[in-house]
Amino acid sequence: MGAQLNIKDAETVRLARELADATGQPITQAIRQALEHELARREEEIQAKIARVNEVVAEFQHNMPEEWRDKTSKEIMDSIYDEHGLPK
Repeated sequence: MGAQLNIKDAETVRLARELADATGQPITQAIRQALEHELARREEEIQAKIARVNEVVAEFQHNMPEEWRDKTSKEIMDSIYDEHGLPK
């Protein structure tokens, strides 16, 4: 016997049947397609966020003061703040 999924929520079952009827697919196929669509949408969302972070990093690196280039973040922070965490 194959894998099983027992849905006990009446509204979820109703939605699954409604989707299957609307698409003309068996319930299992309609659910699989909906799940695959949602997972793909979430992955696209994640990739878009990663791309935006990379854009921000590239913009920062482009506009970074010359004296910060090739320094670690600790070295940069040490050049800005004293041992008490106050601006130099």
